[in-house]
Amino acid sequence: MIIKFSRFRRIFFATLAATLLALGVSVVDAPVASAAPATFTLRSQLNNKCLELLSFNNNNGAPAGMWDCWGGANQNWYWDGSQIRNQMNNKCLELLSFNNSNGAPVGLWDCWNGTNQRWYWDGSQLRNRFNNKCLEVLSFNNNNGARAGLWDCWGGANQHWYTRNN
Repeated sequence: MIIKFSRFRRIFFATLAATLLALGVSVVDAPVASAAPATFTLRSQLNNKCLELLSFNNNNGAPAGMWDCWGGANQNWYWDGSQIRNQMNNKCLELLSFNNSNGAPVGLWDCWNGTNQRWYWDGSQLRNRFNNKCLEVLSFNNNNGARAGLWDCWGGANQHWYTRNN
């Protein structure tokens, strides 16, 4: 009886495999390529300039600031949960040094999911989870290289942002 069962199983599975192959069905799972995250530029309503990693600086603590939009990887961002990552180096936009003062700078750092690296939209304002302050173009500076930082939210044009998908 055991021999008949083993022989039956071999015939059954060989027939099943041949049928599936004839139908073009693979019995081996192929690895699925993960899709790249959707990237966007983050633009200020003050001057329509893009937030970027300034000077292509890859070091932790590198400053984020404003520049004319031109589509470079240092100007492309993507959401990773509540973190905003830069496409050039996959580092996270963060409130540097947990500085709670108005005018505190933002920059890039290796992602570690700290509250200073988490962001949320409040209308067209981007707020940091650490202190709920708003991302802004500091001092209403319209020049390329202007620094970005956090300030108490008050609704100025330098605190309003929009995205453009790439």
